[in-house]
Amino acid sequence: MSGERRVTVVVVGAGHNGLAMSRCLSDRGVDHVVLERGQVANSWATERWDSFTMLTPNWQARLPGQVYGGDDPDGFMSGQEVVGFIKAYADTVEAPVFAGTTVTTVRPADDGYEVVTDQGSWQCRCVVFASGACNLPSVPDFASAVSAGIDQLNPLDYRNADQLAEGGVLVVGAAATGLQLADEIHASGRPVTLSVGEHVRMPRTYRGADIQHWMEAIGRLDERYDEVEDIVKARKGASPQLIGTPERRTLDLNAVTDAGVQIRGRLGGIRDGVAMFSGGMRNH
Repeated sequence: MSGERRVTVVVVGAGHNGLAMSRCLSDRGVDHVVLERGQVANSWATERWDSFTMLTPNWQARLPGQVYGGDDPDGFMSGQEVVGFIKAYADTVEAPVFAGTTVTTVRPADDGYEVVTDQGSWQCRCVVFASGACNLPSVPDFASAVSAGIDQLNPLDYRNADQLAEGGVLVVGAAATGLQLADEIHASGRPVTLSVGEHVRMPRTYRGADIQHWMEAIGRLDERYDEVEDIVKARKGASPQLIGTPERRTLDLNAVTDAGVQIRGRLGGIRDGVAMFSGGMRNH
């Protein structure tokens, strides 16, 4: 499809946020479209490792007009189960999704915006960006100093330990993703070193209930952006060290250390092919 079309709202991204916005707009009778570069739930389907599970229990899977209805509310969805949940939601809300449509430019135009895509342009009054917060890997500038003979891989491209070359592995970052991958790769028999920077530790369960139950009970998950003391810092904060497993095990630095993972401080740079770590471990 080509040419220019007009609509009140353009939503960019057909993941759970974009579809939830579509449902809310439909409830208010606002005409709109949802533009998606791939398919519905594209990032969930194509940018997660094989063993990925949600950090939140199934009973927290809630979207406007849809909640988890399975028989395992205290379990944790796999990546493919999340994809199924979101796709079912898209069908339920009858979201006007234009799949295979990549947005290339958004610019002011007349009384609103022009949204330019590889399938033509849209004129609209409002644009909602729901394209996700984790679609671009965070790669430090000094990554270019890593020796050419050492493979580098980011979590968006990692699927399982079998795709890694033989030998030791350095995992940089000890939030939820880094900790889980260090644990999985070490379990495959490879020696693993984990570079630890800022992170948040919490147990999987507390007083017999999942930690997310307590986070809801104290109102932490209901905080609005204007109720957070430092919103910039909050947006840059690391995700908590958690993992969703049937046995609801706690995964933290103590657990991976006990398993044999070597812990180092923050990776500060690469000098002459040597990794330079900063920060004392007492800070972690």
